[in-house]
Amino acid sequence: MSKLKRYTQADLNQILGRIRSKATFKIRFLLPLLGTQPATQSGLEGYIQHHLGIDPQRDTEGKPTNSEFIEAFNRIKSEEIGERDITPEGGEVEEKKVYGINVVRKSALGSFLLAHMVKAALKQSASRLGLFEKKRGSKGDMAEIGEVFSEGDSLQVKDRPWEIYLRKNGAAAKTYYETERGSVTSPKGRMSIQYEAEHVEEGAEAEFSFHWPARKLNEEDMAQVAAVATAAALGGARSLSHGKFEVVDLRIESPDS
Repeated sequence: MSKLKRYTQADLNQILGRIRSKATFKIRFLLPLLGTQPATQSGLEGYIQHHLGIDPQRDTEGKPTNSEFIEAFNRIKSEEIGERDITPEGGEVEEKKVYGINVVRKSALGSFLLAHMVKAALKQSASRLGLFEKKRGSKGDMAEIGEVFSEGDSLQVKDRPWEIYLRKNGAAAKTYYETERGSVTSPKGRMSIQYEAEHVEEGAEAEFSFHWPARKLNEEDMAQVAAVATAAALGGARSLSHGKFEVVDLRIESPDS
């Protein structure tokens, strides 16, 4: 007679715990983290309210009623977001300014990173170290079985562990807007980029853990990955050192052999 054994998700989680190592990070941003998410309607409304200082005066359904607020929203949406040709008359090089508003992901509890953003940064760091070439199969292990979870004070919503909340002194980290400028070379010529970006204040902290199969990458490998990640940074405009962070605490646990 066949024997039937049932498993719950909790049982499967225990099995994963027995085959995966765990690195728990607490990081602190030394420079502001820049938002990279294009502003949705709620993002634009937040920008107008908090940066321009115009009260939406919402009705009982939550819709703005302040005419100044509505006019600002329509103007920004229709006129300021997009491209403008600023090539001088008689100029030989086409130059454009690209306007837009990038925001940080947030909820009523504050701003947060998503787990996949942290995982991508760790994978990139491992790649730059050459670990995927040195240890065959480690790339698949990290990409397909590796998981990032919010921890500690960053775990503000227990059933949404993929949201890593940014905190400072026990409260939600503050954000503000600044204009970012730069230029890129495109097939059409030089393009000047200008956009409003939401910044998370310096000193913001985040806590998260990364779980990965222990068979390929060991504790020393993950410590090296963490070291490289601090140089690579997180968020937007990393080439300008935005989003640079330090590791306040790193604890690595390996499963019992």
